[in-house]
Amino acid sequence: MTAASVGRSSLIMASGTAFSRLLGLLRNVLLVAALGATGAVADAFDVANKIPNILYAIMAGGALNAVIVPQVMRAYRSKNAKEHLDKLLTLSTAILLGLTVLFTAGAGVIVGIYTTDKWSEAQLGLAIAFAFWCIPQLFFYGLYTLLGQVLNAKGKFGPYMWAPALNNVVSIIGFGIFLLVYGPVATGNVADLSSWDAPKIALIGASATLGIVAQALILFWPLHRDGFRWGLRFGFRGIGLRTTGAVAMWTFLALLLDQIVVWVITKIASAAPHAVSSTTEVVAGNASYTQALMSSTCCRTL
Repeated sequence: MTAASVGRSSLIMASGTAFSRLLGLLRNVLLVAALGATGAVADAFDVANKIPNILYAIMAGGALNAVIVPQVMRAYRSKNAKEHLDKLLTLSTAILLGLTVLFTAGAGVIVGIYTTDKWSEAQLGLAIAFAFWCIPQLFFYGLYTLLGQVLNAKGKFGPYMWAPALNNVVSIIGFGIFLLVYGPVATGNVADLSSWDAPKIALIGASATLGIVAQALILFWPLHRDGFRWGLRFGFRGIGLRTTGAVAMWTFLALLLDQIVVWVITKIASAAPHAVSSTTEVVAGNASYTQALMSSTCCRTL
């Protein structure tokens, strides 16, 4: 690549990241307006929506970044590039789908790991219900990474960096509809756990998850325009997975250590409202911590 093309690609990537962060800030403002930054409902959703990110970092993120992504670059230099890419994508998505189904089925167990026994049955049940909607994000996070790396290997950097903006747009629309239908947390009965029926849960859960779905699926469009066609092809031979085993192990261990820290913080934040006060609506917990962390990340990016 020439210096001019590198500069242009860097500008596209940086602008996509900045714009996505701004939309993400607006998304979170609407989320706080809908659910609040404190209270049983806000904390229940925060834990549920955090789980697919944690699972992706531990299970899929390590394998994809250490094993699959390097092989995508190598596949383009091989004689049978199309065959190797098809095998890599098919194998990876099959594993992602299997993990997603497994973890979604075990939503109750996973939520229990990240919460405390001080949560009421109603709050725990709401968190599990949200988790059934949110954990499928794991598959689409992985698909987004895979398709994005194929685009990067082809020198198409813009779509991968701009796709998260679509994720935020979808969530903004969904949370906006929630506010129109049910009202903001300050005036409605959002904080009342007994008011959360299936449609209400589905609107929040779908708004969060459909954004990730859109973020992943939109990448098929630039790939198609560039002439890439993905054909399902099963098989391990010739895709070079043996050479990356050691790297994958160390990457997995590093990510696992990082996520242990996340688990400790989440457990402490889950217990904080119940340890400080019986009036959980006014005491900071998981949701407050996540919003503060998100705001600082956004400011650093901008």
